[in-house]
Amino acid sequence: ILGMLYDARRGKLIPGVTLWNSKTLQKKPVEHNQHSSEFHINATDSIEKKSALLDVNGSLKASFLGGLIEVEGSAKYLNDRKKSHHQCRVTLHYKATTKFKQLMLTPDETKNSQEAKNVKRLATHVVTGILYGANAFFVFDSEKLDDSSIQVIQDSIQAILIKKITSFNVEGKVDIKLSDEEKAVTDKFTCKFYGDFILESNPATFEDAVKTYIQLPKLLGENRENCVPLKVTLMPLKKFHPKAAYMISNGFISKAEDTLQELHNLDIRCNDLLEDRVVRSFPQIQEKLSRFKKLCEYFRSSLQETMAEKLPSIRAGEEDEQELVKVFYDRDKSPFSQERLTKWIKDEEREVTIIRYFVDMMEGTKIISDQSELDREVFKPGVEEVLCFVFTSLKSTDPYLQNMSDYLEKKKLEGTDGNTPPTQDQWYRSDEVIKQMTEKAEAVKNCSRLFITAIQNDQYKGGSIYHYRNTNLVTDDFSGPDVTDVEKVTNRRDLTCCKGQPPFRGSPFLPLVSSISFFRSLPTAWDHRCGWGRRSTGKLRASLLHSAHSSPQLTSTVSASLQPQQQSVCRSVELPSPVTHEQDPGILKLLNFGKNLSLTQSGHSTFFRL
Repeated sequence: ILGMLYDARRGKLIPGVTLWNSKTLQKKPVEHNQHSSEFHINATDSIEKKSALLDVNGSLKASFLGGLIEVEGSAKYLNDRKKSHHQCRVTLHYKATTKFKQLMLTPDETKNSQEAKNVKRLATHVVTGILYGANAFFVFDSEKLDDSSIQVIQDSIQAILIKKITSFNVEGKVDIKLSDEEKAVTDKFTCKFYGDFILESNPATFEDAVKTYIQLPKLLGENRENCVPLKVTLMPLKKFHPKAAYMISNGFISKAEDTLQELHNLDIRCNDLLEDRVVRSFPQIQEKLSRFKKLCEYFRSSLQETMAEKLPSIRAGEEDEQELVKVFYDRDKSPFSQERLTKWIKDEEREVTIIRYFVDMMEGTKIISDQSELDREVFKPGVEEVLCFVFTSLKSTDPYLQNMSDYLEKKKLEGTDGNTPPTQDQWYRSDEVIKQMTEKAEAVKNCSRLFITAIQNDQYKGGSIYHYRNTNLVTDDFSGPDVTDVEKVTNRRDLTCCKGQPPFRGSPFLPLVSSISFFRSLPTAWDHRCGWGRRSTGKLRASLLHSAHSSPQLTSTVSASLQPQQQSVCRSVELPSPVTHEQDPGILKLLNFGKNLSLTQSGHSTFFRL
C-alpha cells in the first residue's frame, strides 16, 4: 500500500503506521497504465542472473542472501537451485506489467510529515510507488545426461522453446504438436512452475508448460485485475531525517553473492559424486563426502546468520559495514577458503576416477561394501577359494575435515599448515602405486570367485589382493597363479584361472581351455619356465619351456586341452620325443588332466590332445 513504512534493517513492512493522514494518501496517488509483456529463456542458474530476472538488487538482495526475508509466489524461483552438473536446466520466464501507482507529494507536503522524526526506530523507508503485474517461471530440468551431450540437449530445448513461443507472440496461436525429433528432446525434461498466477494444475511436462504459457495473458483478467505488486519504489527516510537509515554497499553485496554461489557450486559437485555408482559402493568415500557437504552447509548457514545479525545494526548506523566485510574476507584465510575447498573436492574426484578405472577393468565383478557381506561370501558353503581386490587406502576420516569442524566450533588451530588439504602422500596421485595396482588387477581380473572391496591396510598403499582358502586368509598380497616348476604342480588352481565358468568345488581358478606346450631347444639340463598369454578367442595359454639334450633346431611341442567338466587331479606321464628326432630324445613330462590322450604329428612337432 502506498505510504506504508518499510524497515530495510529487517526486510519487513510496518503495518498500521504512515507518515501522512488517510486524507492525503487518498488524494495524492496517481495511476498510469503500463501494459507490457516479455519472455526470456535462461540457461544460467546463478544467483546473480535469477535476481536480475526478478529485479531483486541492492539492499533487498542483501536481505535475501542473509535469510532476513522469505519469498513467495514467483520469487520462490530464487530458492530453486540446480542439483547436479550432469543435468541441463533451461528456464522460460514470462513477465507482464499492467499499471504503476505513485504518491505525488509537493515539497511542502513532504516537510509537513509529523511522524518523520518518530519512526527512526520503526522503519527506514516509505513506499512511494508500486508497479503491478505478474511473473511466471517454467523451470525445465533434464534427466541425468552424459557430459558430452549436455550442451547439445540444452541448445535443442532452447531452440524448440524459441520456435514455439515466438510463433505464439507473433501469430497469437501456437502449434503444440511436436515432431518425433523434438519429442525425443522434450521427453528428457520435467517442468516446475513458479508464478503469480493461480493455475488449476501446475505443468509437469513440456507440452503442459506450452499450453499453460498460452493461457497466461488471459489469466491476468479482462481488466488486468489479477495482478500483484512486482516492484516497489522506496524513499529513504533520510530524506526526512538524515540519520534514519544507512544502506549496504554494492561491493559487499557482490562479495556475499559470489561467496554463496561458490559454496553452492561445491555442493553440486559433491552431489554428483554422491550419486556416482562407484561412490555408492564404498561407504568410506560416502562418509567423507557427506561430512564435507554438511560442514560446507554449516559454514554457509553461519555466514547467513552473521549477515542476519549484523545487517540491521549496520543499517541503523550502530555498527560499521567493515565488520561484516571482514567476516567474508576472513574466509580466505580459513579451511573454508574457495581455493582449499576446491582442491579438496578435486582430490576426491580424482580418487573416484581412479577407483572407477579399476572397477571397470574388472567389469562385472561384485563390489562388497562391508565386512559382513565379505564374511558371507567367504563362509558360503562349498566355497574353497575367494579372491578380493582390496582398496587398502580408502578412509572415512580426514584430518582436513576435522580442521573444518574445529574452525566452525571456534577452536584455535595450531599453525596454518593444517588448513591446507594434504597433497603429497595421496595414493591416487602416485603413478607407481597405480602401476602396481594395475598389474595386480590384470593378474586376477578373469577369476570367477573374485570380489572388490575396501579394507584399510597401511602395509599396502593403494591396493592389494586378498586370498581366502577354506574361510581363512591365506595371504593379503596375492600376486596371481604362479607356475615356476612343472614337477611341483599338483592342482589345477596352480595353473590357470578363467572367469565366467562354474567353479570347481568353489575354486576361482577353473580353466575353460588350458594349452600346455613343452619345448626342447637348448642342449642343457631341464629348465622349467612359465609364460602367460591371452588368445583372441579368450582362451588362456600357459607355455612351459623345457630344455633337453637335443639339437637346437629341433623342438618338441605337447599341447593339452582341458574341458570344464573334467575333474581328475593332475598327474605326470612320460612321453617319447617326436619320432622324426633320432638323436638323444630325452624324456618329456606332461601334466595330464584327463584320462584319454591322442597323438598327432606335424613336422617336428607332436601334439598330444586330451
